[in-house]
Amino acid sequence: MKRLIFFAAYFGLIAFLGGAVAERHGFVAWGAGSKAAVAEVSGPVHVVHYHAVLAAGDASIPNFDNAVDALAGRLAQSGAATTALTSDGRLISNRRWYATAQSIDDFLGNARESDGCLVFVTSHGNEIGLVMGMDNAEGHYLTPTRLADILARDCGPRPTVAILSGCHTGTFLTPEMMTENRIILTAARRDRTSFGCSTDTTFTYFDECLLAALEEAGAWKAIFARTKACIEEKESREDFEASLPQAFFGAAVEDLGIDRGEP
Repeated sequence: MKRLIFFAAYFGLIAFLGGAVAERHGFVAWGAGSKAAVAEVSGPVHVVHYHAVLAAGDASIPNFDNAVDALAGRLAQSGAATTALTSDGRLISNRRWYATAQSIDDFLGNARESDGCLVFVTSHGNEIGLVMGMDNAEGHYLTPTRLADILARDCGPRPTVAILSGCHTGTFLTPEMMTENRIILTAARRDRTSFGCSTDTTFTYFDECLLAALEEAGAWKAIFARTKACIEEKESREDFEASLPQAFFGAAVEDLGIDRGEP
């Protein structure tokens, strides 16, 4: 009996320390309690002017470009400087170039020193990264290592938000990505798929829920909580295996958010 008590106490301590470390470093993977978390996320919100690059990594379905267009419209309400990238050659123009890692790097590098950075990439994904159908130079993937390199060079210590939408995007939650000045929102745990990648939907589930959550604006923590609650409801209704969206909030940007702007 003493041995059982010892092991129970030992593993309880390990669990407590693990939770403390996760909280200290800003990692959030809200599970069944995310609906309650929506009401709990409150407090002052720090708003910056965003320089945003939005990329649709695949052109096999219109959902990804649909999300880029809708998010560009939402960010315009808040006065963000926004560049949209596509993998659909029919959409290429002098205002919209191909979605590649180099394009993200080039356009994000134009940010002013006073700007916050925002990167949104929506596509198919796996544990390598997100598909970038036109990116021959990078083997047709945006990887966590490549994105971390882009953010470090172009955004440095400035407030940065990276939103990765696709299956297995929890793979972007790596030590090189999770710095104190960054917020990372992902559509699924690294071992899970996400849903809505079909022609009978306008957006993927994650993108649809994110756009709905952004209607109220506020802190990114609250936006993520609303997004995750929305996804849980949709997946439960369809009896799908939970995608388990993941997020990281760096210690220096825990109160970072976005304003509602002018509709």
